Amino acid sequence: MASNAVILKDVAVVGLSHWDAAPFLKKVTDIVPSIIYIFNQTTQSNEYSNRSLGESLGFSAQDVQEMGAELMPTLCHPDDLARVGAHFAALSNAQDGEVLQVEYRVRHKDGNWVWLLSHDTVFDRDTSGQVVRHIGVASDITAQKTAEERARAEHLKARTVNDELRTFSYAMSHDMKAPSNTLNLLLTELLETHRDTLDPDAIELTQLALGTVAHMGNLVDDVLNYTRVINQDFVLTTVPLNALLNQVTEELDGIIRHQRGVVDIADLPLVAADATQLRIYFHALIENAMKFHKPETIPRVSVTCSMTKDLKNYDITVRDNGIGIETSKHEQVFKVFKRLNTAPGHSGTGLGLAICRRIAANHGSTITLVSSPAQGSAFTIRLPKA
Repeated sequence: MASNAVILKDVAVVGLSHWDAAPFLKKVTDIVPSIIYIFNQTTQSNEYSNRSLGESLGFSAQDVQEMGAELMPTLCHPDDLARVGAHFAALSNAQDGEVLQVEYRVRHKDGNWVWLLSHDTVFDRDTSGQVVRHIGVASDITAQKTAEERARAEHLKARTVNDELRTFSYAMSHDMKAPSNTLNLLLTELLETHRDTLDPDAIELTQLALGTVAHMGNLVDDVLNYTRVINQDFVLTTVPLNALLNQVTEELDGIIRHQRGVVDIADLPLVAADATQLRIYFHALIENAMKFHKPETIPRVSVTCSMTKDLKNYDITVRDNGIGIETSKHEQVFKVFKRLNTAPGHSGTGLGLAICRRIAANHGSTITLVSSPAQGSAFTIRLPKA
Protein backbone atom coordinates (compact mmCIF):
# COMPACT_ATOMS: atom_id res chain seq x y z
CA MET A 1 0.00 0.00 0.00
CA ALA A 2 1.42 3.39 -0.99
CA SER A 3 2.00 5.90 1.78
CA ASN A 4 -0.18 8.92 2.26
CA ALA A 5 2.73 11.19 1.40
CA VAL A 6 3.17 9.47 -1.98
CA ILE A 7 -0.51 9.47 -2.87
CA LEU A 8 -1.01 13.09 -1.81
CA LYS A 9 2.39 14.46 -2.91
CA ASP A 10 0.98 16.70 -5.65
CA VAL A 11 -1.76 18.29 -3.53
CA ALA A 12 -1.27 22.00 -2.94
CA VAL A 13 -2.82 23.61 0.12
CA VAL A 14 -3.38 27.31 -0.35
CA GLY A 15 -2.14 29.42 2.56
CA LEU A 16 -0.21 26.53 4.18
CA SER A 17 3.04 26.76 2.25
CA HIS A 18 5.08 26.68 5.46
CA TRP A 19 3.42 23.38 6.47
CA ASP A 20 3.71 19.96 4.92
CA ALA A 21 0.46 19.39 2.99
CA ALA A 22 0.30 15.61 3.51
CA PRO A 23 0.10 15.63 7.34
CA PHE A 24 -2.42 18.44 7.17
CA LEU A 25 -4.66 16.57 4.76
CA LYS A 26 -4.33 13.39 6.82
CA LYS A 27 -5.57 15.20 9.89
CA VAL A 28 -8.49 16.61 7.89
CA THR A 29 -9.47 13.25 6.40
CA ASP A 30 -9.22 11.57 9.78
CA ILE A 31 -11.87 13.85 11.30
CA VAL A 32 -14.30 13.57 8.38
CA PRO A 33 -17.18 11.27 9.37
CA SER A 34 -17.34 9.71 5.90
CA ILE A 35 -14.99 7.10 4.48
CA ILE A 36 -12.36 8.65 2.21
CA TYR A 37 -10.39 6.26 0.03
CA ILE A 38 -8.18 5.98 -3.04
CA PHE A 39 -8.76 2.88 -5.15
CA ASN A 40 -6.27 1.49 -7.68
CA GLN A 41 -8.11 0.42 -10.83
CA THR A 42 -5.13 -1.60 -12.05
CA THR A 43 -4.59 -3.72 -8.95
CA GLN A 44 -8.24 -3.53 -7.87
CA SER A 45 -7.10 -2.71 -4.35
CA ASN A 46 -7.52 0.10 -1.87
CA GLU A 47 -4.38 2.23 -1.49
CA TYR A 48 -5.61 4.70 1.07
CA SER A 49 -8.46 5.09 3.51
CA ASN A 50 -9.00 7.35 6.48
CA ARG A 51 -9.73 6.00 9.92
CA SER A 52 -13.50 6.11 9.30
CA LEU A 53 -13.20 2.83 7.42
CA GLY A 54 -12.40 1.08 10.66
CA GLU A 55 -15.12 2.92 12.53
CA SER A 56 -17.79 2.07 9.93
CA LEU A 57 -16.80 -1.49 9.06
CA GLY A 58 -14.59 -2.65 11.91
CA PHE A 59 -11.57 -3.36 9.69
CA SER A 60 -8.16 -1.85 10.24
CA ALA A 61 -5.95 -0.41 7.51
CA GLN A 62 -3.85 -3.56 7.77
CA ASP A 63 -6.95 -5.71 7.23
CA VAL A 64 -7.82 -3.75 4.11
CA GLN A 65 -4.26 -3.98 2.79
CA GLU A 66 -4.18 -7.74 3.24
CA MET A 67 -7.42 -8.18 1.27
CA GLY A 68 -5.75 -6.58 -1.76
CA ALA A 69 -7.60 -7.35 -5.01
CA GLU A 70 -10.13 -9.44 -3.05
CA LEU A 71 -11.36 -6.39 -1.15
CA MET A 72 -14.64 -5.87 -3.00
CA PRO A 73 -15.37 -9.57 -3.66
CA THR A 74 -14.82 -10.19 0.05
CA LEU A 75 -16.79 -7.27 1.49
CA CYS A 76 -19.41 -6.38 -1.12
CA HIS A 77 -22.86 -7.98 -0.98
CA PRO A 78 -23.19 -10.58 -3.77
CA ASP A 79 -26.32 -8.90 -5.09
CA ASP A 80 -24.49 -5.56 -5.41
CA LEU A 81 -21.15 -6.75 -6.76
CA ALA A 82 -22.15 -6.49 -10.43
CA ARG A 83 -23.45 -2.96 -9.91
CA VAL A 84 -20.20 -1.90 -8.25
CA GLY A 85 -18.23 -3.51 -11.11
CA ALA A 86 -20.25 -1.52 -13.63
CA HIS A 87 -19.58 1.61 -11.56
CA PHE A 88 -15.83 0.98 -11.69
CA ALA A 89 -16.02 0.40 -15.44
CA ALA A 90 -17.87 3.72 -15.85
CA LEU A 91 -15.14 5.44 -13.83
CA SER A 92 -12.55 4.10 -16.28
CA ASN A 93 -14.29 6.13 -19.00
CA ALA A 94 -15.14 9.15 -16.85
CA GLN A 95 -13.97 12.66 -17.59
CA ASP A 96 -11.81 14.59 -15.14
CA GLY A 97 -14.06 16.34 -12.65
CA GLU A 98 -17.01 14.06 -13.38
CA VAL A 99 -18.50 12.58 -10.18
CA LEU A 100 -20.28 9.21 -10.28
CA GLN A 101 -22.21 7.66 -7.43
CA VAL A 102 -23.36 4.18 -6.45
CA GLU A 103 -25.20 2.58 -3.53
CA TYR A 104 -24.11 -0.83 -2.29
CA ARG A 105 -23.82 -3.01 0.79
CA VAL A 106 -20.59 -4.11 2.44
CA ARG A 107 -20.09 -6.60 5.23
CA HIS A 108 -19.14 -5.28 8.65
CA LYS A 109 -16.51 -7.24 10.52
CA ASP A 110 -19.26 -8.40 12.90
CA GLY A 111 -21.19 -9.92 9.98
CA ASN A 112 -23.89 -7.26 9.55
CA TRP A 113 -24.46 -5.45 6.28
CA VAL A 114 -23.77 -1.72 6.01
CA TRP A 115 -25.23 0.41 3.22
CA LEU A 116 -22.78 2.88 1.64
CA LEU A 117 -23.30 5.71 -0.82
CA SER A 118 -20.08 6.42 -2.72
CA HIS A 119 -19.21 9.51 -4.75
CA ASP A 120 -16.17 8.83 -6.92
CA THR A 121 -14.05 10.79 -9.39
CA VAL A 122 -10.87 10.22 -11.37
CA PHE A 123 -7.74 10.87 -9.29
CA ASP A 124 -4.79 9.65 -11.34
CA ARG A 125 -4.06 8.69 -14.96
CA ASP A 126 -1.05 7.07 -16.64
CA THR A 127 0.88 8.64 -19.52
CA SER A 128 -1.62 7.25 -22.04
CA GLY A 129 -4.53 8.87 -20.25
CA GLN A 130 -5.96 5.65 -18.80
CA VAL A 131 -7.45 5.92 -15.32
CA VAL A 132 -5.16 4.38 -12.71
CA ARG A 133 -6.83 5.51 -9.51
CA HIS A 134 -10.09 7.05 -8.42
CA ILE A 135 -10.79 8.87 -5.19
CA GLY A 136 -14.06 8.58 -3.37
CA VAL A 137 -16.11 9.49 -0.34
CA ALA A 138 -18.51 6.87 1.05
CA SER A 139 -21.25 7.74 3.52
CA ASP A 140 -23.03 5.26 5.76
CA ILE A 141 -26.71 5.36 4.73
CA THR A 142 -27.79 2.23 6.63
CA ALA A 143 -30.24 4.16 8.81
CA GLN A 144 -31.81 5.78 5.76
CA LYS A 145 -32.12 2.45 3.94
CA THR A 146 -33.59 0.80 7.03
CA ALA A 147 -36.16 3.58 7.29
CA GLU A 148 -36.98 3.25 3.59
CA GLU A 149 -37.43 -0.50 3.93
CA ARG A 150 -39.65 -0.04 6.96
CA ALA A 151 -41.70 2.56 5.08
CA ARG A 152 -42.06 0.19 2.11
CA ALA A 153 -43.18 -2.59 4.41
CA GLU A 154 -45.72 -0.31 6.10
CA HIS A 155 -46.94 0.92 2.71
CA LEU A 156 -47.35 -2.64 1.48
CA LYS A 157 -49.19 -3.56 4.66
CA ALA A 158 -51.49 -0.54 4.36
CA ARG A 159 -52.12 -1.25 0.69
CA THR A 160 -52.94 -4.88 1.46
CA VAL A 161 -55.40 -3.82 4.17
CA ASN A 162 -56.95 -1.22 1.84
CA ASP A 163 -57.29 -3.78 -0.93
CA GLU A 164 -58.96 -6.21 1.45
CA LEU A 165 -61.35 -3.51 2.71
CA ARG A 166 -62.10 -2.39 -0.84
CA THR A 167 -62.79 -5.97 -1.92
CA PHE A 168 -64.96 -6.55 1.13
CA SER A 169 -66.98 -3.35 0.70
CA TYR A 170 -67.42 -4.02 -3.00
CA ALA A 171 -68.59 -7.58 -2.36
CA MET A 172 -70.98 -6.47 0.38
CA SER A 173 -72.40 -3.64 -1.73
CA HIS A 174 -72.76 -5.89 -4.74
CA ASP A 175 -74.51 -8.58 -2.70
CA MET A 176 -76.86 -6.00 -1.17
CA LYS A 177 -77.87 -4.77 -4.61
CA ALA A 178 -79.83 -7.92 -5.49
CA PRO A 179 -82.13 -8.02 -2.39
CA SER A 180 -82.64 -4.25 -2.70
CA ASN A 181 -83.82 -4.64 -6.30
CA THR A 182 -85.99 -7.63 -5.36
CA LEU A 183 -87.63 -5.77 -2.50
CA ASN A 184 -88.31 -2.82 -4.79
CA LEU A 185 -89.98 -5.11 -7.32
CA LEU A 186 -92.10 -6.83 -4.65
CA LEU A 187 -93.33 -3.55 -3.16
CA THR A 188 -94.08 -2.14 -6.59
CA GLU A 189 -95.99 -5.31 -7.49
CA LEU A 190 -97.91 -5.08 -4.22
CA LEU A 191 -99.08 -1.54 -4.99
CA GLU A 192 -99.99 -2.32 -8.60
CA THR A 193 -101.95 -5.53 -7.92
CA HIS A 194 -103.51 -4.84 -4.52
CA ARG A 195 -104.00 -1.09 -4.43
CA ASP A 196 -107.80 -1.51 -4.49
CA THR A 197 -107.76 -3.78 -1.43
CA LEU A 198 -105.26 -1.74 0.61
CA ASP A 199 -106.47 1.01 2.91
CA PRO A 200 -104.86 4.48 2.62
CA ASP A 201 -102.54 3.86 5.57
CA ALA A 202 -101.22 0.65 4.01
CA ILE A 203 -100.65 2.41 0.69
CA GLU A 204 -98.80 5.24 2.40
CA LEU A 205 -96.62 2.81 4.36
CA THR A 206 -95.83 0.87 1.18
CA GLN A 207 -94.88 4.06 -0.63
CA LEU A 208 -92.64 5.07 2.28
CA ALA A 209 -91.03 1.62 2.12
CA LEU A 210 -90.44 2.08 -1.60
CA GLY A 211 -88.74 5.40 -0.92
CA THR A 212 -86.53 3.79 1.71
CA VAL A 213 -85.60 0.97 -0.67
CA ALA A 214 -84.80 3.49 -3.41
CA HIS A 215 -82.52 5.39 -1.02
CA MET A 216 -80.82 2.14 -0.05
CA GLY A 217 -80.31 1.35 -3.73
CA ASN A 218 -78.73 4.77 -4.31
CA LEU A 219 -76.49 4.26 -1.30
CA VAL A 220 -75.34 0.88 -2.60
CA ASP A 221 -74.62 2.41 -6.01
CA ASP A 222 -72.55 5.19 -4.43
CA VAL A 223 -70.61 2.75 -2.24
CA LEU A 224 -69.86 0.69 -5.34
CA ASN A 225 -68.63 3.82 -7.14
CA TYR A 226 -66.52 4.82 -4.15
CA THR A 227 -64.85 1.42 -3.96
CA ARG A 228 -64.16 1.58 -7.69
CA VAL A 229 -62.18 4.81 -7.43
CA ILE A 230 -60.21 3.99 -4.25
CA ASN A 231 -56.82 2.58 -5.28
CA GLN A 232 -58.27 1.53 -8.61
CA ASP A 233 -55.80 0.79 -11.38
CA PHE A 234 -55.51 4.11 -13.18
CA VAL A 235 -55.97 3.91 -16.97
CA LEU A 236 -54.71 7.11 -18.58
CA THR A 237 -56.12 7.71 -22.05
CA THR A 238 -57.04 10.58 -24.32
CA VAL A 239 -60.59 11.54 -23.32
CA PRO A 240 -62.83 13.72 -25.55
CA LEU A 241 -64.78 15.58 -22.90
CA ASN A 242 -67.71 16.53 -25.13
CA ALA A 243 -68.36 12.91 -26.08
CA LEU A 244 -68.05 11.83 -22.46
CA LEU A 245 -70.46 14.52 -21.22
CA ASN A 246 -72.96 13.63 -23.93
CA GLN A 247 -72.88 10.10 -22.53
CA VAL A 248 -73.41 11.40 -18.98
CA THR A 249 -76.40 13.58 -19.96
CA GLU A 250 -77.96 10.62 -21.78
CA GLU A 251 -77.63 8.55 -18.59
CA LEU A 252 -79.27 11.38 -16.62
CA ASP A 253 -81.94 12.13 -19.21
CA GLY A 254 -84.73 10.93 -16.89
CA ILE A 255 -83.96 13.26 -13.97
CA ILE A 256 -83.09 16.17 -16.30
CA ARG A 257 -86.47 15.88 -18.03
CA HIS A 258 -88.29 15.41 -14.73
CA GLN A 259 -86.75 18.61 -13.33
CA ARG A 260 -87.09 20.40 -16.68
CA GLY A 261 -83.40 21.08 -16.30
CA VAL A 262 -80.94 22.56 -18.77
CA VAL A 263 -77.35 21.41 -19.28
CA ASP A 264 -75.10 23.64 -21.41
CA ILE A 265 -71.80 22.11 -22.49
CA ALA A 266 -69.13 24.35 -24.03
CA ASP A 267 -66.66 23.27 -26.69
CA LEU A 268 -64.35 21.18 -24.51
CA PRO A 269 -60.84 19.85 -25.24
CA LEU A 270 -59.18 16.47 -25.20
CA VAL A 271 -57.61 15.66 -21.83
CA ALA A 272 -55.37 12.94 -20.45
CA ALA A 273 -57.48 11.14 -17.86
CA ASP A 274 -59.24 7.97 -16.78
CA ALA A 275 -62.50 7.99 -18.77
CA THR A 276 -64.42 5.77 -16.35
CA GLN A 277 -63.57 7.90 -13.34
CA LEU A 278 -64.33 11.17 -15.16
CA ARG A 279 -67.74 9.81 -16.18
CA ILE A 280 -68.52 9.10 -12.50
CA TYR A 281 -67.24 12.60 -11.59
CA PHE A 282 -69.45 14.54 -14.01
CA HIS A 283 -72.40 12.22 -13.40
CA ALA A 284 -72.31 13.02 -9.66
CA LEU A 285 -72.03 16.80 -10.13
CA ILE A 286 -74.77 17.14 -12.75
CA GLU A 287 -77.10 14.82 -10.83
CA ASN A 288 -76.55 16.90 -7.66
CA ALA A 289 -77.37 20.06 -9.60
CA MET A 290 -80.65 18.54 -10.74
CA LYS A 291 -81.53 17.47 -7.18
CA PHE A 292 -80.46 20.48 -5.14
CA HIS A 293 -82.08 23.38 -6.97
CA LYS A 294 -84.09 26.29 -5.64
CA PRO A 295 -87.88 25.91 -5.45
CA GLU A 296 -89.72 27.14 -8.52
CA THR A 297 -86.41 27.53 -10.35
CA ILE A 298 -85.36 25.57 -13.40
CA PRO A 299 -82.02 23.91 -12.62
CA ARG A 300 -79.29 25.02 -15.01
CA VAL A 301 -75.83 23.52 -15.36
CA SER A 302 -72.96 24.74 -17.49
CA VAL A 303 -69.68 22.95 -18.16
CA THR A 304 -66.90 25.28 -19.28
CA CYS A 305 -63.15 25.21 -19.76
CA SER A 306 -60.16 27.54 -19.43
CA MET A 307 -56.49 26.92 -20.10
CA THR A 308 -53.92 27.42 -17.33
CA LYS A 309 -51.13 29.99 -17.64
CA ASP A 310 -48.52 27.29 -18.31
CA LEU A 311 -50.59 26.11 -21.32
CA LYS A 312 -50.28 22.51 -20.09
CA ASN A 313 -53.58 22.00 -18.26
CA TYR A 314 -57.26 22.81 -18.44
CA ASP A 315 -59.54 23.93 -15.62
CA ILE A 316 -62.92 22.27 -16.19
CA THR A 317 -65.76 23.92 -14.26
CA VAL A 318 -69.26 22.58 -13.57
CA ARG A 319 -71.45 25.51 -12.47
CA ASP A 320 -75.09 25.39 -11.31
CA ASN A 321 -77.74 27.79 -10.09
CA GLY A 322 -78.72 25.59 -7.15
CA ILE A 323 -79.21 26.18 -3.47
CA GLY A 324 -75.49 26.76 -2.92
CA ILE A 325 -73.31 25.97 0.08
CA GLU A 326 -72.27 28.27 2.89
CA THR A 327 -68.55 29.09 2.83
CA SER A 328 -68.05 27.71 6.33
CA LYS A 329 -69.30 24.32 5.16
CA HIS A 330 -67.26 23.93 1.96
CA GLU A 331 -64.90 21.40 3.48
CA GLN A 332 -67.66 19.36 5.11
CA VAL A 333 -69.43 18.54 1.84
CA PHE A 334 -66.45 16.47 0.66
CA LYS A 335 -66.47 14.18 3.70
CA VAL A 336 -67.79 10.64 3.41
CA PHE A 337 -71.50 10.29 4.31
CA LYS A 338 -71.72 13.99 5.19
CA ARG A 339 -75.06 15.49 4.12
CA LEU A 340 -75.73 19.17 4.73
CA ASN A 341 -79.30 19.22 3.44
CA THR A 342 -81.59 16.55 4.83
CA ALA A 343 -84.83 18.30 3.98
CA PRO A 344 -87.55 16.34 2.13
CA GLY A 345 -87.02 16.39 -1.62
CA HIS A 346 -83.25 16.70 -1.27
CA SER A 347 -82.29 13.05 -1.25
CA GLY A 348 -78.65 12.00 -1.19
CA THR A 349 -76.19 9.58 0.32
CA GLY A 350 -73.35 11.90 1.31
CA LEU A 351 -70.89 10.08 -0.94
CA GLY A 352 -71.13 11.95 -4.25
CA LEU A 353 -68.69 14.78 -3.52
CA ALA A 354 -66.37 12.48 -1.56
CA ILE A 355 -66.14 10.36 -4.72
CA CYS A 356 -65.44 13.50 -6.79
CA ARG A 357 -62.61 14.54 -4.50
CA ARG A 358 -61.08 11.07 -4.69
CA ILE A 359 -61.27 11.11 -8.50
CA ALA A 360 -59.57 14.51 -8.58
CA ALA A 361 -56.81 13.20 -6.30
CA ASN A 362 -56.35 10.16 -8.54
CA HIS A 363 -55.68 12.61 -11.38
CA GLY A 364 -53.10 14.49 -9.32
CA SER A 365 -55.51 17.37 -8.92
CA THR A 366 -57.83 18.91 -6.37
CA ILE A 367 -61.46 19.88 -6.70
CA THR A 368 -62.08 23.52 -5.86
CA LEU A 369 -65.44 24.90 -4.82
CA VAL A 370 -66.82 28.41 -5.18
CA SER A 371 -70.30 28.61 -3.72
CA SER A 372 -72.76 30.55 -1.62
CA PRO A 373 -76.51 30.24 -1.04
CA ALA A 374 -77.06 33.24 -3.32
CA GLN A 375 -75.04 32.19 -6.36
CA GLY A 376 -75.15 28.39 -6.61
CA SER A 377 -72.00 26.28 -6.85
CA ALA A 378 -69.03 25.94 -9.17
CA PHE A 379 -66.76 22.89 -8.98
CA THR A 380 -63.43 22.94 -10.84
CA ILE A 381 -60.97 20.16 -11.58
CA ARG A 382 -57.60 20.63 -13.32
CA LEU A 383 -56.74 18.08 -16.00
CA PRO A 384 -53.67 17.84 -18.28
CA LYS A 385 -53.83 18.32 -22.01
CA ALA A 386 -53.95 15.11 -24.00
